[in-house]
Order: sequence, then C-alpha cells, then structure tokens
Amino acid sequence: MQKGCPKCGRMIDVEAVNCPYCNYNFQSMDSFFQKVTADNYIENEKYAGFIKRLVAGLFDIFLIGTITYLIIVLINQFLIKIDQNNLYIIFLAIFIPFYILYNAACERTAWQGSIGKLILDISVVDENENPITFPVALKRNLAKLINVITFGIGFVFSAVPPQKQAINDKIAHTYIINKLIMKEDTYLVYASPLKRFVAFVIDILIINLICYGILSLSGLIHIFDFTQITINTLSDARYILCLVVLFFYFPFSESRTGSTIGKGMMHIKVTKLDGEIQGVIASFIRQLILVLDIFTLGFLASFVTPKKQTIKDILTRTVVIDR
Repeated sequence: MQKGCPKCGRMIDVEAVNCPYCNYNFQSMDSFFQKVTADNYIENEKYAGFIKRLVAGLFDIFLIGTITYLIIVLINQFLIKIDQNNLYIIFLAIFIPFYILYNAACERTAWQGSIGKLILDISVVDENENPITFPVALKRNLAKLINVITFGIGFVFSAVPPQKQAINDKIAHTYIINKLIMKEDTYLVYASPLKRFVAFVIDILIINLICYGILSLSGLIHIFDFTQITINTLSDARYILCLVVLFFYFPFSESRTGSTIGKGMMHIKVTKLDGEIQGVIASFIRQLILVLDIFTLGFLASFVTPKKQTIKDILTRTVVIDR
C-alpha cells in the first residue's frame, strides 16, 4: 500500500517515515491531523457514507436545476416561446448533459468533486487514491444513468461497506473518500441534530402564534370608525408585519444572544466557529440560506459532519453549540 506525500505529491511506501524525494517528515502531521494507526484505523470511516453522498448530490441537483430553470426562462423570454406541454422534456434535455458535464469537470479540478462534495469534505479518487482524469470522470457520471434506470438501486450500493461504491463507481473504478480532518483544540460542544430540530419546531410554533395574533387584529380594526382607505391600509400592514416577524425573528434573536426562544429552551445557541456571536447581517444571510437546507435536505448533513453542521452552517461558517 502506498500513501501520497503532502509536500511533493509523490506516492511512497505507507511505512515510510520520511519522503525519499523531499525528506518530508510524516510524524509532523500528528499535531495537525487525526492520528491513524494500525490499531485504531477503521477502514469503514475512510469512505464517504450514503447520507453524505446523498446530501452532496441533492445540493448539486438543486444548484443545476435552478440554473437550468433560469436558462429555460431566458430562452422563453428572448429566443422562442416554449410549449408548456414540452417543458418537462426540454428541462431534462438541458439538465442531464449539464449535470454530467458539471460533475465531470469539477471532479477533474483540485476540488476532486462537485460543489456539494466540496462543502461536505469528500472527494472522488481512483484506485490509488489519486485525482481522476476527465475521461474517467465523464465515464463515472455517464454511468449514473444506470443508477437512475435501476430506480435508484445503483445509488443504494454506496451504503454497503467496506468501500461503499455505487454502480457508477464500480464501472469507473472510482471511490468517494472523506478528506483528512484537522485536529482542533476547542471547548465547544456541538448541539445534537435532535436538539436543533426541537428548537426549530418551537420557534416555528411561536412565529405562527405571533402572526396569528397580528392577523386577528382585523376584528379590532372594524370597531373604530375609520375610513375605508385607512381600514385597507391597516389590513395590508398586518401582512407586512407578519413578513417582518418571519424574516427577522431568527436574525434579531441570534445576533443578540445567539439563541431564539426555542434554542434558549433547548440550551443551545448559534455562534461563529470561534464561539463568538455573529452580527445581524450575517444572521440574516444565514436565515436566507435556510432554503438550501429545506430543498436539498441539507439538514441531514448535521448527522455526518464533525461539527454537526447543516449546509447553511457550512456556507456561513457557523455552528450550533450547547450552552
């Protein structure tokens, strides 16, 4: 078995302490990376699991799907009118080749994977754990069509240890592995996904109650002798106020103490990676990115990432910790 030298990039014997080409000392990595020995090394943890791959894949599908939709809108607006009956076929005709080329191109770059894989710290490699070539990447992604034709069974193979290869990986002789994780001396205790879910449900219930109370004010409006214009204005103001509550409930609370009412009840809070409370603008951006967690099932990432982060946490460099 061989390993790659992080300094010169050459493959050397796995037992070597120093690189024979550049004299790099592998023992110096112990203070930065998680130590892996013959006694505690678990081969099953080396390869990316099904959930990680699923979340990364859904993120990429959402990304390419959004771009495809925008392309169709532009074509319909400036080139030719698209028949609505053929919209689904046209969408797939653009989406499928775009998705295949996007993944193949990304897997050939230094990222060694798509944007979704980059976010979740996983990469595509060959049998020697080296970056794959573009023809191999293209072959791997074209073979994904077999996974689709088999009603997703080909993808499910990625849940089978030890090497967790989907059908397209077996065809292309590729693997998806977890990247090395640097050690961090930190005092932070990351909140469990269950705590986060319960806190989120509580906050949603509170937002609904507040909005219900605001909308119920319509009965009071008609008690007073207002003009019809004033009544209409006040009625519209109720909906605007509800939107303000919806968009600023999380950013306002999290930028002050890191906690909302729900998070406070669960004794958790949102912070930056260093444990400091983020600002109101960063909190608002984090709230907007929540849509990615919903449409790409990005919240599942909290089950498999070291800091229990969702997609929006990773993108905004935040964590949810126990108080």
